[in-house]
Amino acid sequence: MSWKPGFYLCQAEGDTAAFLNACAELHIPVERMSAGNGSGRCYIPAYLWDEASEVAARKGVVLTKLKRDKTTSTLSRYRRRVGLIVWPVTAVGVLLFSQCFAWKIEVTGLESLSPELIQSVAAEAGLTLGRFLPTLDTGEVADHIREEIPGVAICAVNKVGARVEINIHEIHSSPTILPTDPCDIIAAETGRILYMEVYAGQERVKVGETVGKGQQIVTGVTESDDGKTRFVHASAAVIAEAKFSHTFTLTLSQSERVYTGEQEKRYAVELFGRRIPLYLPEGAEKTLSKAGKMLSQVKAFLFKGPGDSLTLPEETTSLWEETVTAEPLTIFGVQLPIGAVTILREGYTVEEKNFTETEAVTTLREAARDWESENLADAVIRERDESFRVEERGGKRVGVLKVDYLAEMDIATPRKLEIVPSAAPSEDGQTGTG
Repeated sequence: MSWKPGFYLCQAEGDTAAFLNACAELHIPVERMSAGNGSGRCYIPAYLWDEASEVAARKGVVLTKLKRDKTTSTLSRYRRRVGLIVWPVTAVGVLLFSQCFAWKIEVTGLESLSPELIQSVAAEAGLTLGRFLPTLDTGEVADHIREEIPGVAICAVNKVGARVEINIHEIHSSPTILPTDPCDIIAAETGRILYMEVYAGQERVKVGETVGKGQQIVTGVTESDDGKTRFVHASAAVIAEAKFSHTFTLTLSQSERVYTGEQEKRYAVELFGRRIPLYLPEGAEKTLSKAGKMLSQVKAFLFKGPGDSLTLPEETTSLWEETVTAEPLTIFGVQLPIGAVTILREGYTVEEKNFTETEAVTTLREAARDWESENLADAVIRERDESFRVEERGGKRVGVLKVDYLAEMDIATPRKLEIVPSAAPSEDGQTGTG
């Protein structure tokens, strides 16, 4: 007998007639039955093998498989386990569809503004956790943030999978002066001018004169040979004998972190923007630790006698510094809203560090040397006087080191020239009078 797809080739031994009649009553198809001398061969559908075996057992027939289709047998075995295929496919489908929602909102590039402020203003424009991203206008959200928060210069809102990034560039108080911007040259410090060379602009003072801090030395408003007013980027080298002071401070009583060297790793799962810890909460962990130590004390008391104290030893309060690393799960390059989180904890204690006045002076002198190497590297310091005192500020003792300098240095610094529109030169070259 040849093989028939989807069927088992079987050997039936016993009352085959009774077996065939019982299968017919139960609508179990038995095909190509070849019987003789109490035995025969037939084909039985693979998916009805269990029912046919029960009928054969009731009728005293021994039913044996002779040949089977492995593919059909495997599919028959798992025909009632559809969930093994359906549920993984459904789960992947749900995860992929979840990419259409915002499960995490990150704010980057902040210097002085708070992320809570940015997120609250973004929520006013419709960007909230769980927002359906295909309907979100990121440009509208960015414009709203710029309009509502004066300190924002540039704002960009980007979708990254199920995460939304808000990148902020803040406005700085001191504007950048480009080489093409009209500007004046002013004095960075008070001093007597020893040497001056003007490269662009019109000088306002002479060598030998004393200028105050912030005073104009060279102006960027000039007049050409034909009488036209021009605004230029003034530049000059102005060497002066400058007198100025700088103050360095140090709080004499400070809290310092002392790392204990104790480290531990914890793990969590981040699902749809929420972190699910895979470890015991801090309170439960401490309770179990104390219970274990108490049990050890009781054991020592019972086996060693009452001489051993049941009082738990005093514990040092341990704090933890945490470093969090998140690795999102991706499928075919698509970032899913689920990922593994690793938390590295380093133990430390806080100790009070009290400086004596001698230690404070030494520390402040080191700070002064660092400041001088950074800010007075090109200056020639002629005189340098120090004075130290201790002040009370906010209930704390603060050491103050004041250093008076007399130095030869370049005091030229640019200041952007604000041009009033009414004073701009007209087409005929004459300055307007607003």
